Amino acid sequence: MPQTNVQPNAAQPQRRRKVTKKQKTIMKIKGFFALLFMLAAFIGIIILVYKLFSHINFVKEMSKDDTAYTQLEGLPTQEEADEEARKEEMRAVEIKISETEDCPIEMILDTPEFVMYDVTAGEMLYSKNGNERVYPASTTKIMTAILIMRYADADTVFTVGDEYDMVNKGSSLAGLEKGYQLDRDMILDAVMIPSGNDASYTAAATIGRILAGDEGEEMSAREAVQRFVDEMNNTAQEIGCKDTHFTCPDGFHDEDHYTTALDMLRITLYSEQFPEIAASGAKTYRDVTFLTGEDERWYNSNALLPEDNDYYYMYAKGLKTGMTNEAGYCVVATAKRFGHELIVVSMGAQTQSIRWLNTIAMFDQGFVYVRENGGVE
Repeated sequence: MPQTNVQPNAAQPQRRRKVTKKQKTIMKIKGFFALLFMLAAFIGIIILVYKLFSHINFVKEMSKDDTAYTQLEGLPTQEEADEEARKEEMRAVEIKISETEDCPIEMILDTPEFVMYDVTAGEMLYSKNGNERVYPASTTKIMTAILIMRYADADTVFTVGDEYDMVNKGSSLAGLEKGYQLDRDMILDAVMIPSGNDASYTAAATIGRILAGDEGEEMSAREAVQRFVDEMNNTAQEIGCKDTHFTCPDGFHDEDHYTTALDMLRITLYSEQFPEIAASGAKTYRDVTFLTGEDERWYNSNALLPEDNDYYYMYAKGLKTGMTNEAGYCVVATAKRFGHELIVVSMGAQTQSIRWLNTIAMFDQGFVYVRENGGVE
């Protein structure tokens, strides 16, 4: 029998060896790519971990930034910082005001309550019954002016309304009528120059509604004025007044409306942060045209200011007079000489003449002391 199948059988193992080699090659290639894949996966994991940690650090940094931002938010605003600086200044002034036992000037005056303070040096120069309770009359309006400047904007419109009916008979007036409209500068002068009680009530009603916010639109004139008076008393406490209580914005006599000469000095010193008040109190007169077109002329009752007055004092700068039968003749007066500003608070003089002569004499004595103690010529 012919051996015809020997060659194919001998060739089969050779074909299997060829396949195995090819497979090995393929396996090597696959292994190489698998290794590349694993390496890529490993690199990907590293990148992922890096990003994860980076994100965690970013969040931490954001948290730090947020904390810093929160701390920044907690810092006082410029307005709050200024207010705190004013309070600190007032605390320092309070120490000086309280030193009334050893004032350098000794002088006999007819005026029952009288103090003088050197603003520039921060020194009490004279004090007579400075803590005695007195009626302030229209010197009250220095506080009224403070609240006007503190709460009204320059473009605030003051419209005379029903509060006009609250003005007492016998009041000093600025010539206002219901419906008249004034801006802040006008209402301030109407309060300070002619000592207008009508202007004081108009200012009080307007500011009272501002203080009340949205509720103010529904307020009656009497409620708005009372809101203003409440703020007068709050501000007096804030300033550090010791024995002051207000019942009205104009100073018309009321047994429960009182202050002291030293408290009025505290109020006047506080008012100096608003230079518009001092500027208004320095005017001898003003011609004004209201926003509604009416014309008026106001004269200042401070006899120290007009050059043609018998009591003219060339160094006088302002500020506010007051008079009722119960309060007597009062004045808060300012003067400047030798680079020093002096404030006099005179309460309860029996006559106009005593008020002015005592004030002038005390200013002269005060400036002698200033000159002898380093005042600038």
